This record gives sequence, C-alpha cells and structure tokens, in this order.
Amino acid sequence: MSTAGALLDRVARQLLSGTIEERNKLATAVDSDDTSFVLSYELGALRSGAVFEIDSELCYVWEATVGSKTLVVERGYAGTTAASHSVGAVITINPRFPKQQMLDALNQDIDDLSSPANGLFRVVTQDVSYNGSDRQVNLTSASNVIDLIDVRLRYLADDFPVIRRVRLARDLPTADFASGFALTFDESVMAGTLRVRYKAPYTRVSALTDSIQSVAYVPVNMEDILELGVMSRMLSMREVKRNFIESQGDTRRADEVPPGAMRDSFSNILRLRRDRIVAEAARLARQYPLVIRQ
Repeated sequence: MSTAGALLDRVARQLLSGTIEERNKLATAVDSDDTSFVLSYELGALRSGAVFEIDSELCYVWEATVGSKTLVVERGYAGTTAASHSVGAVITINPRFPKQQMLDALNQDIDDLSSPANGLFRVVTQDVSYNGSDRQVNLTSASNVIDLIDVRLRYLADDFPVIRRVRLARDLPTADFASGFALTFDESVMAGTLRVRYKAPYTRVSALTDSIQSVAYVPVNMEDILELGVMSRMLSMREVKRNFIESQGDTRRADEVPPGAMRDSFSNILRLRRDRIVAEAARLARQYPLVIRQ
C-alpha cells in the first residue's frame, strides 16, 4: 500500500530527472506559530526573499542571519498550512514542485478519474434489510453513488438471485431517506436481506500520510494513472511560466528548447494516461457488467 506522500515522491523523482535541489535541516523543533527557524547547516541560498518547503508547508524568508543560521520567516506561504515540525525535518530551498501543489494536483486527478468520460469507479457493497412491502428503501450509509451495479436478494444461504426491476432514486428528502438515496422497486420483492453493489467515486486525500488504497480507494494497479495525472498537471503550467516575456526577453533557451517542447512532453504523458484509463475502464466493465433492467 502507498501513501500519498510516497506516490508524490515517485512523481518528483521523474519530474526532477536527477536534478538535486538544495536542502538543509531544522536544528530545533518549531510550533505552528513560530517565526524563527534555526538550521543545522550553512544557509547557502536561504536569504531574504527565498522560499523553502518543510514537510508540505512553504515559508517565505524575511531575514537570514548567517552566523547563527537563523531565519525569520512568514509561515503558511502561498496558501499552505502552518504546522509543527520536528528536529531534523528536511528543508527544500526554492522547490520546483512544492508538495502541497502536487497534493492539490493529485486530488484533482482523483476527482477526474470518476468522471463519466473516464468510466472508472470503486465498488461499494452493503446489505440492506427490506420488509417486502415498501416501494422504496433507504440506501444506508450511501454518500455518493454513480450508478447501481446489481441488487441481489438473499433467498437462501447459497442463492442470491438478481432483482432486475430496481432503480436508484437520488436527492430524496433526508427526513424520509437519511442518505438521500433509495432503491425503487418496480416489481414485488419478498422480504429479506438485499445485497447491494454500486459504483462510487474515488475519495480525496487530505494529508501526505493518507493511504491511496484505504483513503482514496484507488487500487495499487491504478497508481501509475495517478502518477501520470499529477505529472501532466505539474508540467502543464511550466509552459505558461516560460511565456512570461514581460519579465525577460528571449534567451538561448528558445533555440535549445523551442516553444512548445514542454507542451509536447506533457501531451505524451496525457496520451499514456488516457491509454491506461481506457484499459482499466475496460477491465472494470468486464468485471462488473450492468445486469439491472428497468
């Protein structure tokens, strides 16, 4: 099982392609409201106006004192969250791909995977007690349902026949249907336990320590899709930065790396991601064919 942080580290290795970013370490622990940092090694590029990353927090340097290796900083820079950091925490100076930005890109990609255009989903199974008389029954604990896969009635311990004339009702009043979702029966069904399977979207992660499998519910064999998605999202903005001609004129880079080269790079990544999504969508369609008939 992979954490979000481990997945993003793999993406960063690919994006940096051997480039070594300058680092340092925290000499004393800091709380979320501390504005003075003492470092373990020479400050190097850490001077007034620099930005550094510690864990997933960005800090802006207002003042640097070389002799005492001390920085006066602005916490939670660029929309990141100030947090406590322990002794020995690694500081990355002027990071090319900040972790919080990458975490945002990861969550955007997780959302995108479950869109109808991609056809990917996780399977949720739950048992629902049915009295045999109500036309609609609350789909217990459901919070976000894409579509039903199947509904089966526990007829015997070794026989779960499919109920075919059943529909999913959405946006029902929660005063009557706690989840807002309900199963609607268009034919009589005997009382008993219903085994319901439905398609649900993947879930966002909130921290680098969150598991991709147990929090986002993305299986291990699909982690490469997330890696390609984060990679393409991080690279897509590099071309925009390159085109800021107001701040600098054309350089030799225009000849060495022509305009559009970055765009072509992430276009290839997008094509590979698309191929993987199509392959995984086909696998899910084969595993979970739609058997309900309205």
